[in-house]
Amino acid sequence: MTAAVTAGETYEDYRIGDEVWCLAWIGMPFEIVGKDDAARKIFLQGLGTSSLPDGAQVDITEDNLFMLTREVWDQLWYWPDRKGETYSQVFERFVGEHRTGEVVTGYYSSALATVGLMVVSPAEGATFRLDLDQVVSRRLLMARPVAAYLADERRLAVVHDPSIPDDEWLPCGPTMPVTISMQAYRWSLSYGNVILNWRDLVD
Repeated sequence: MTAAVTAGETYEDYRIGDEVWCLAWIGMPFEIVGKDDAARKIFLQGLGTSSLPDGAQVDITEDNLFMLTREVWDQLWYWPDRKGETYSQVFERFVGEHRTGEVVTGYYSSALATVGLMVVSPAEGATFRLDLDQVVSRRLLMARPVAAYLADERRLAVVHDPSIPDDEWLPCGPTMPVTISMQAYRWSLSYGNVILNWRDLVD
């Protein structure tokens, strides 16, 4: 199953009685049961079964219209994120911007990512060496945590410092596949809970 991004949907395009899908509740079909023109808000009622007393209900503001679609995107992988990109577009761009052996820094996902915000703290990063050798054959992006020992300061550097040559960053953890998930309603590439494409989430 594939789907193209439907562009141009505005608040006015959605009408009471329309059936839609919503990124906030993957797999549940919804009906638009009300609109508040003053607040520019759309009210959804789930059409499927739910354990909640009033069934599945979601309110969508005009700023969050990217979460609505008329397409049958009931599988998360085919859904465009808040910037209109699918996971494959984010993956391909990241791969195209990097090379095997390159050292990059990622940042930990903050609790705010669950509500659409990504906060990057320079002190809360980790550095990885990328392995793109299996991207073509298996579509696997691999990464391994690395650190550099700063002898003069007698400490480990874990956040990438471009003044330190790549070959001085030494392995300090296992090589693992980079996983893809949605954080801050943007597709993210992560090693554990460290996001490698963090720039996509803060733009």
